[in-house]
Amino acid sequence: MSERIAVITSSYPRQRGDAAGHFVESEVTQLTRAGHEVHVFAPGVGGAADNGATLHWLDDRGAFGWPGALARLKARPTRWLGVAEFALRARAALRRHAPFARVQAHFLVPCAWPLALTLAPSSELELIGHGSDVRLFCRLPSALRAHIARAWLARRAQVRVTSRELAGALGAANPELSPAVRVAASPIDVGGAPTRSSARHALGIPETQPLALIVSRLIPEKRVALALRALALLNGELSAVVVGDGPELPSLRAQFPSVRFTGYLPRSEALCWIAAADVLVSASAQEGAPSVVREARALGVPVVAVPAGDLVAWAERDPGILLVR
Repeated sequence: MSERIAVITSSYPRQRGDAAGHFVESEVTQLTRAGHEVHVFAPGVGGAADNGATLHWLDDRGAFGWPGALARLKARPTRWLGVAEFALRARAALRRHAPFARVQAHFLVPCAWPLALTLAPSSELELIGHGSDVRLFCRLPSALRAHIARAWLARRAQVRVTSRELAGALGAANPELSPAVRVAASPIDVGGAPTRSSARHALGIPETQPLALIVSRLIPEKRVALALRALALLNGELSAVVVGDGPELPSLRAQFPSVRFTGYLPRSEALCWIAAADVLVSASAQEGAPSVVREARALGVPVVAVPAGDLVAWAERDPGILLVR
């Protein structure tokens, strides 16, 4: 049965190939293919959707975007004004385009709270936590967390997180939420990615050249420098390439002059690099269900990572994931 659905998110691709929020776009595509009328409310200025959804772009003064809202707000605290403006514009737009049978709010703060709660009680709520937003919620004052949890439960909201680690953190912070929480990784789409041989030909990489790849936002939490120092111990046996951008890019380039840094790439180009790699490396200890690991494994690329989130369980059933303890 077709429904009218609102999707609220603080991260969404602003043009074709944009990697930001691609997992949210994958969910929207699933909904439109199922015949639903989907309205997406997202920050920034972007183009039209090519999957049948209606996009509502809302000014945020640059608060949201690559390499992540928290990193952008830390770099320029005045962007908090943009968060407030986005919230006010989103609330007004949601009310203007209501009613909706269902509301899917990606990222617990600010989309699941307070925005999703501004709609009429007749709307079914699905609240989705992806990672840093769950950790941010868990750091809120306990009285505020309890108030928010009661409001979600009063609306009979379904709370979905992308990993068991996040479910555990949310349940520990607010035990009353545990019965409403379920775990389901966001969908990924690697359709159109080339074969290893085709990817290497396109990138100009010889077939016999061993290639280690890091795909990451270049922020301290991702510990890219640690991964590169570990690769350096191999004495040049692997060529290292880093795909991604962020505030740490200048210092990483200075520390590791032999490493190739591509900067931010469209999603199709990032997938091409993953397909070409011999191994994907991740030293981030703050991961739930990392999309890049799932993409690498979907393309048959082995992964070396540190134990984090659901990677421990994945490694038990997937010999292509090696955890370095």
